[in-house]
Amino acid sequence: ALSSVLSLIKLFEMPQGGSVTAASMLPVLFVALALGPAWGLGIGAVYGLLQFVLQPYSAHWASIILDYPLAFGLLGLAGLFARPLQERMAERNLLRRLSAIRWPQIIAAVVVGMLGRTLAHVLSGVVFYASYAKEAGQNPWIYSLVYNLSYMIPEAFITLIVLIPLAVVFRKKG
Repeated sequence: ALSSVLSLIKLFEMPQGGSVTAASMLPVLFVALALGPAWGLGIGAVYGLLQFVLQPYSAHWASIILDYPLAFGLLGLAGLFARPLQERMAERNLLRRLSAIRWPQIIAAVVVGMLGRTLAHVLSGVVFYASYAKEAGQNPWIYSLVYNLSYMIPEAFITLIVLIPLAVVFRKKG
C-alpha cells in the first residue's frame, strides 16, 4: 500500500510509461531485505498487479505480464542479500532486520532488484515497443535500455538515499 501511495508522487514521468517517484520501490525492497527473496518476489508481483490496476499502460496483453507482475516481482531479488533465515527469525523487529545488513550489501540488493526490474522492462520494450526505436532509427535493444535506464537509475539513487539512513538509524546500540 505504501509503495502505491509513493508511486503517485511522480517527480518525472516518461511518455511510454515509467517514472521517477518518491522512493516507491523502497517498501518492496524493504520487505525483500527483511523477509527474504520469496516474500520479496511475491510482494513485488502483487504490487505490480496493483500498479496495473491503478495506472494501467500496455502495448499488448503480454506486455502487462512483463511490465507489471514480473518486473516488480523481480525487485524481490534484493532479498538474496537478506540475513540468513535463522538470523532473520531471531530478530522480531523488522526494522532491525534491515539494520543488520551492512550498507554495501544494501547497495548491492538495490542494484540487483532494480536491474531485475529493468531487464523485464527492457525485454518488454524490445518486444512490444520496438516501433518507437524504428521511428528513431535506433536498435530496439539500445533504445529500450536507454529509455528504461533513464528513469530506473534515478529511482535507484532515490531509494538508496532513503534506505541506507534507515538502516543506520535502526541499528542496535552496543
